Amino acid sequence: MVDNIEKVFNADEMELKAVEPDWTEEELLNQEGIFFLKDVAAKLDLHPQEFKKHAKELENQGKNPWQVMGIRKTWTHWQVRMKVFGSYFRSWHLPRIHKVQENWDGNTLLSQKGQFYLSDVCGKIPFSTHQIRHQIRKSEDPASEYGVWKDPAYKGYLVQMEVFSEWIKKIWTTGDFHAL
Repeated sequence: MVDNIEKVFNADEMELKAVEPDWTEEELLNQEGIFFLKDVAAKLDLHPQEFKKHAKELENQGKNPWQVMGIRKTWTHWQVRMKVFGSYFRSWHLPRIHKVQENWDGNTLLSQKGQFYLSDVCGKIPFSTHQIRHQIRKSEDPASEYGVWKDPAYKGYLVQMEVFSEWIKKIWTTGDFHAL
């Protein structure tokens, strides 16, 4: 029997667990163990990029994302230490970027609320990201006029669906594609 064992893992870090499909958001956040970020983000209906972005910001500030928010990249996979991540997530006040669900059609998507990635939105409507980006470049305030803007923090274009859907509905139903 060895008395002097080096402690590498904390008790809650000894098991890589799977996200159970029947867990609620709160049940997931109350788990202990290590999870893959992609699975946690999918269950929370968020893009993993949001968390990766914040982890990079923390690193740039000289902070340890594993200690602050409970996520880190281990080789090729991002992992979540739920014991830390749960409290981080509950106190997180950044706008959530929602995932476009595979079973949604364009009409269902346009009835949603919140922020989405433009690239995901354009997968459900008859416009390309290039077309939308080209149109919004003509505006001094595309976020308030069209609900679309380039967000450097998220490294891409975002859509505020409440504004965007009104714009798309108007141009599609009137056929006035030259109104910009």
